[in-house]
Amino acid sequence: MMKKIWMAAAALFVAFAAAGCGAPSVKTVRAEKSAQPFVYEEEAPAEALHAMTVTPRVSGPILTEIPAEGTAVRAGQLLVQIDTAEYAAQKAELQQRIASSGAARAAAPSAGNSLADSLLKEGIITKAEYARLAAKNRPAAPAAGSAAGEAAQIAMSAVQQAISDCTILSPIDGVIAKSYAGEDKMAAAGRPLLVIRQNTPVILNIQIPSIMDAVIQKAKDEKTMTVTIRDTESGAVWYGELKPQPNRDGDPYTVCFVQADNPKDEIKIGKTYTVRIDSGQKIEGYAVPASAFVRPDQVAIVNADGLVDVRTVTAAGGGDGERVIVSGLEEGDRVIVSPSKDLQLGMKVRAQ
Repeated sequence: MMKKIWMAAAALFVAFAAAGCGAPSVKTVRAEKSAQPFVYEEEAPAEALHAMTVTPRVSGPILTEIPAEGTAVRAGQLLVQIDTAEYAAQKAELQQRIASSGAARAAAPSAGNSLADSLLKEGIITKAEYARLAAKNRPAAPAAGSAAGEAAQIAMSAVQQAISDCTILSPIDGVIAKSYAGEDKMAAAGRPLLVIRQNTPVILNIQIPSIMDAVIQKAKDEKTMTVTIRDTESGAVWYGELKPQPNRDGDPYTVCFVQADNPKDEIKIGKTYTVRIDSGQKIEGYAVPASAFVRPDQVAIVNADGLVDVRTVTAAGGGDGERVIVSGLEEGDRVIVSPSKDLQLGMKVRAQ
C-alpha cells in the first residue's frame, strides 16, 4: 500500500515538473527606484522655421519660366510674369468709356430756370436774386453720364491693380521648396503656386512627457541643459535650443521645438535626426533597458502569479540603452528585458 502511495506522489511530482518545464523562460530585471540623470532622445525631421506660400491674386497664362524646386531666390526678385493682355484690353475699353462720359457731361445743357430767366429779362428781379434762385433750384443728384464715369473710374482702379498683380516678386530670400505649377503654366487666383522656405534656422518638433516640465524649466534656469542634433548616418552633431510650447490643456506630453542655426545648409530639411537633451538634472524613476518596451509607452512584466502582463508607463528619460520610467511601475515589478513576439498576455512563464 505504501509503495502505491509513493508511486502516485512521484507521478504527481513528475507531472508538475513537466508543466513547469513547459513554461518559457524570460529574463527580467526588478524595478528599483533611484535618482537617474534626465536624458531624453527622440527622432524628428528637420523643418524650416520660416516659409511662405506664393498665391497669385489673378488668373492667366504665365509668360516666364517658373523657378524649379531647389532654386535660390532673393526678396524682390521676379518669380513669374502673368500675361496682362486681357487686363490691358479691359483698361483700353474703360478709358474709352471714361472719355465718352466726360464728353457727355460737357455737352449736357446747364440746369436753368425758365421763370427766373423771364423775370430777369423783364427786369422784375436783379441779377443777384437770379443767382440765388439758380443755386436753390440746382439738382442735387449727378447726371447719368457722371454716375457712369464714376463707375468706370472704380473699375479702372481694379484693372490697374490686376495688371500690377500680374508681376509676382519673391517676398523673402529663400529656396523654392515646392512648385504647384502644372504643365499648362496657368496661374489661378487664390491657388498656391510656389512655396519659398528659408533653410536657416531649422526646427525639430519633439514631445516630452509633461511630468518633466518642471525639470526642463529648472535646467533652463540653471543653464545645465545641452541640446544636440545628431545625424546617425554621418555622425555629425549640431547644437540647438529647446523651446517648450505652452501646455494649457493638461496633455500628457508637452510639444517642444528644437531650433538650430543652419547657415551652411548642413541640416537638410525633411531629413530625420536624433535629438538628445542632456538636462544636467536628476529625476526619481526606474531605469530599465530600452529593449523592454513593447510599445513607446508599454512594458511587459511577470506578475506575482508568474503570468505575462503589460503595464502602460511614462518614460521620461532615454539614451545609452536605458529609459527611465517615472510612472506606471511599482517597486519590485519584474520587467521582461527583451520580450519575444511569441509571448502573449496571460501566458505562464518562468522569470529569471
